[in-house]
Amino acid sequence: MKPLAGATVLLIWACGAQAAPPVWPDYQIMEWQPRSAQQLAVLKGIGVTGGMAPINRDSGSFDPSSAVASALRDQGMRYYIENIATDFYAAYHRFTPGKKPNWRFTELQRHYRDNLDDLTVFVRDPGLSDPVWLKRVTDRLVATANAAKVDHPLYYSLGDETGIADLAANWDFDIAPASLNDFRTWLHTQYPSLTALNAEWGTRFPVWDQVMPELTRTAMQRSDDNFSAWSDFKAWMDVAFARAVRAGTDAVHRADPAGLAGIEGAQVPGWGGYDYTRLAHAVDVMEIYDTYENLAILRSLNPAIVPLTTAFNTRPKQLHAIWREWLRGCRGLVLWDDRSRIVQPDGTLGADGQGYAPVFAALRGPLGRAVLDAQPVFDPVAILYSPASFRVAWIQEQRPHGDAWITRTAAQEDTGDAQREALAAYAQTLAHLGLTPRYVGPDQLAANELGGAKVLMLPHAIALSSAETMAIQRFAAHGGLVIADTAPGGFDAHGRRLAKSPLADLFTAGRGKILATNDSVALGNTLHAADIGPRFPITLQPAAPHVMADDGRPSKSSAGAPPPDVTTYVYRHGNATIVALHRDFNDNATPEQVVLDLPRPMQVTDLRDGRSLGRANTVTLTLDGVMPTVLQLSNE
Repeated sequence: MKPLAGATVLLIWACGAQAAPPVWPDYQIMEWQPRSAQQLAVLKGIGVTGGMAPINRDSGSFDPSSAVASALRDQGMRYYIENIATDFYAAYHRFTPGKKPNWRFTELQRHYRDNLDDLTVFVRDPGLSDPVWLKRVTDRLVATANAAKVDHPLYYSLGDETGIADLAANWDFDIAPASLNDFRTWLHTQYPSLTALNAEWGTRFPVWDQVMPELTRTAMQRSDDNFSAWSDFKAWMDVAFARAVRAGTDAVHRADPAGLAGIEGAQVPGWGGYDYTRLAHAVDVMEIYDTYENLAILRSLNPAIVPLTTAFNTRPKQLHAIWREWLRGCRGLVLWDDRSRIVQPDGTLGADGQGYAPVFAALRGPLGRAVLDAQPVFDPVAILYSPASFRVAWIQEQRPHGDAWITRTAAQEDTGDAQREALAAYAQTLAHLGLTPRYVGPDQLAANELGGAKVLMLPHAIALSSAETMAIQRFAAHGGLVIADTAPGGFDAHGRRLAKSPLADLFTAGRGKILATNDSVALGNTLHAADIGPRFPITLQPAAPHVMADDGRPSKSSAGAPPPDVTTYVYRHGNATIVALHRDFNDNATPEQVVLDLPRPMQVTDLRDGRSLGRANTVTLTLDGVMPTVLQLSNE
């Protein structure tokens, strides 16, 4: 076996992982655009805690005495350092004067479309496995952290809108020699021998040094549904991206043991390195665009990570999103205000500043603190997040379109893919049933780390390893219920179609059920039969007066149907329970009355204003269309 070109990087990773994780303060609100001292004072007055301080783009260095950093420090506000290595981690989506951010990527696409035999377009520049670039970047990060650590930056941003290519676009990066060498070394961890690899791929490579992956155009032309040589390379690039990101994190930790490293603009689960089973443990902080359950997946796979989100205005939909992401675990907010609508140039509070002020006060006050200090409560339902199934579903869907994939944009890749769609649809249906699932990756499933789940859901899980299928069979054999939207396991985890799914008998024998992802009635009934239901049921307030039972509770016959637009969040905080109810956003939403059922008489406090609602076993609530209702329940 040849030595791994990135061995130094792996050693750094191992050393860095031993350091104690740094501490994130309470909810942080950071202004991205630089502001004057007068503007910063006004921002601080409405709850903004910090701002962005950029590196010198030309020199790649950071000066803590720069005007931006000094202005924030003078106001007693903290800063995070932006774009330290965006040229490496987001090489094909970054600001270039006079050009679109993704111009390098679109030029590659056009060139390949017109020159299909020129595979040089698949050499990433710079390469994620290039030892020269890895050293250059880690040295830069060490120098930045050494310069800034006296100010205790909120975090060091490795890069903004990162990705292997353009965000989460698909591309066959990277066939540079350093990447292929590391790929072959990684394959040793996936196959016991070259003979086994050749058997899986259907190839005849005589030695490891000659192993070459299959690229997308060739894989699409296969007639045997064996995508393993292509899928393995796609998986490798996710590994290479996560390793490179982790190398940057470890460099920060070496120089500033109390520092946090992050990436910004995290994308939809899919291409571009956005395999969250790998990326979730590569950084301490992640500013994320919450879509297709990537935030929930991230938090399930790494509860210690610090997620952030970005706000752009104070329109109702944006304010709703701020509340939603806070309930889902975000611990801070980056403000984008390129038109100075929060604080105007003359230092007066703008329209957005007035709209943000009460929201910031709540998020940084007792309400925000209570939820951030609490632990989310999961119901006994696990959902498998399967990157291998995503890859196979993608190539099956795109193959009929031939070479059209070459010019697909990152925006086009943000939607579609049966695996991703099924996962998100199951999640939404469960949310409206009042249930919070836990996401597990393939390794957790194989190790039976399901968090006490009684139900395992397999959204379009068409590509599974033998370890995963055996774990699913064991789960069912011990009384667990398996639910899928389509027959699972038709491909192995490398992407080769099997003659028969090893899980076929599970469903014909009645130990598993095939259920549509959006059939809330069938799913609710199935879960009820498995003795799984919401901890705190809610129903729409009936139009007619309640018929009261002997115990003073509404009669079940008079109760309305479960609201189709409300998500319930449950947290534990010491001996107390926190329950938050938040409606889906609707431009035309009017206040909605619901009845919340408690398991027993409890003391109820509305955490938004600290008002006691008394001791009750049912509570009638009026839900707003933007702000959640947040209650604390206790026995005392």
